[in-house]
Amino acid sequence: MLSLSAATILLWVGGSAILPMLPTYLRRHGANPAVVGIVMASYFAASVLTQYPVGRLSDRIGRRPVVLGGLLVFAVGSVGFALFTGALPAIVFRALQGIGAGSVTVAAAATIGTEVDPAERGAAFGALYGSQMLALAVGPLVGSIAGEQRMDVLFLAAAAAAIAAALPVLAVVPPTRTGPSRLRDSDSDSDSDSDSDSDGNGDVEDLELELLAGGAPAGLGHLAAGSRYRPSAAFAGILVVFAATGLLSGAYEACWTLLMTLRHATSFDVGLSWTLFALPFAILSVPAGRLASRGDRRLLTIGSLACSAVFCAAYPLLHRVVLLLVFCSFEAIGSVVATPAAVLVLTRTVPSDAQGAAQGSVETARTAATAVAAAASGALFGIDPVVPFATVAVIVLLCCVGVARAWRSLPAEVAGARRTARVAPGGAAGR
Repeated sequence: MLSLSAATILLWVGGSAILPMLPTYLRRHGANPAVVGIVMASYFAASVLTQYPVGRLSDRIGRRPVVLGGLLVFAVGSVGFALFTGALPAIVFRALQGIGAGSVTVAAAATIGTEVDPAERGAAFGALYGSQMLALAVGPLVGSIAGEQRMDVLFLAAAAAAIAAALPVLAVVPPTRTGPSRLRDSDSDSDSDSDSDSDGNGDVEDLELELLAGGAPAGLGHLAAGSRYRPSAAFAGILVVFAATGLLSGAYEACWTLLMTLRHATSFDVGLSWTLFALPFAILSVPAGRLASRGDRRLLTIGSLACSAVFCAAYPLLHRVVLLLVFCSFEAIGSVVATPAAVLVLTRTVPSDAQGAAQGSVETARTAATAVAAAASGALFGIDPVVPFATVAVIVLLCCVGVARAWRSLPAEVAGARRTARVAPGGAAGR
């Protein structure tokens, strides 16, 4: 959905623009290094504590109020930074930004999971996550150009961007929860003509099956009898995928700049490295989402995570800045499909009226893993630059094994592994 992508870009550009200079800004206003760390951590802590409750709330009252509320909370936090100084206000306002951004992320993903046609969900999720990466490629650059002396302006601009992001949400996102999805997944779209009998009872039977499946979206009610599908194992695998991506993000947030500096990179080189990762990721996100819609989501997710782990382990072994820059671009190409593929499994295994809670759970897992990895990786880097990258890489590879085990019994309709031919009433084989 273009409206959600536009809202995401506005919010994340405004939010990320303040990041490069925020620690320096806090120090200039009297905060010691410990307080700076607490302020930065409060963003993640607030997100961890609120993403799941916010997701459940969106299931109850609808996606639009939660998205708009998140944008408003983020704007209040940003304005607060511009108007007040001091350690306690900074912690509170940074936490409000975390609550707001986390709420928007969860509710936007849940909206796609319930409101977008199943055939287009992969591309929509790709666009959503690609918008985040595009904003991260642009926002910090804008903030760096504005500089520390214009931080008040940046805070107000971030608030304005959040308010502007509400406009496309108001235009497109439904005001209330629409209930369980009755749309078919693209895996079974080609069978639609032959699933209905001559008197039209097929649609009624399909609806009854979906209701018997607990409102599970996009065809879980159509699984054959005796299927080995286990929802808990499938969802556990999704949680592991999101936690693994969070571990990677946390390690890079804490150690990437340190590694680049150790290799004698300039400030421009450091900024360029983030852009060289974010831009290919953003450009390829929609094609990756379409690939996840058509391919085997198990292989795509696990292969993409394993690719990220290999690159993570390789970075500290590279001693030339140009190689680090080249490798991070190639990592973006290999890692872009993991999240869209995993979240498509989520939309197929969770009822529509629980999509918000599910999205809140996986985003909580990712945010918590990011915070833990960031805190631990900094200390491990002090031991040896190789240690944090190698440790995270090994953990992510173990996560790949766990996901493979959890998803080994996923039915084809969920995994996207193949199209299942079904027999239509009267003996005609489905197309």
